[in-house]
Amino acid sequence: MLPLAACAGSGGGPGADDASAPAECRPVGADLAAQAAAQVPVELRDFSFSPADLEARAGVVTFTARNLGRENHELAFLPGGGDVPVAKGRPDEGALERAGAFELEAFGPGQACQATYDLKPGTYTLFCIVTSSDGTTHYDKGMRGRLVVQ
Repeated sequence: MLPLAACAGSGGGPGADDASAPAECRPVGADLAAQAAAQVPVELRDFSFSPADLEARAGVVTFTARNLGRENHELAFLPGGGDVPVAKGRPDEGALERAGAFELEAFGPGQACQATYDLKPGTYTLFCIVTSSDGTTHYDKGMRGRLVVQ
């Protein structure tokens, strides 16, 4: 798995912190994709995942995320489940990194993007912490879900 590199745009490239400037898809795990035993589709909307609860078997899994919203969205994973850690009212990037969070970086409306990971059994929180123009993260607007890996 790749670590959380630039969640919500901390150096994540054009448009990553600005939900309105379209960001380009940057697929993750292309080198693992041929080994994927499962494909999991997920829609990213303003401001939810559909479905919000996902299941997969342990091993190599490819997520195909479609951004059906009007803003950039990301698909991030927090191993162990639970709430995204916050410090001073903002998502705590350091705590997320220490917890082993990983992501498919923000990409723009109308795009589909793939991420392939070798997943271990457990519960993961799905989240998006891109910041909207009103200064509120998508996570705070309810863009969260759950992945159970068996």
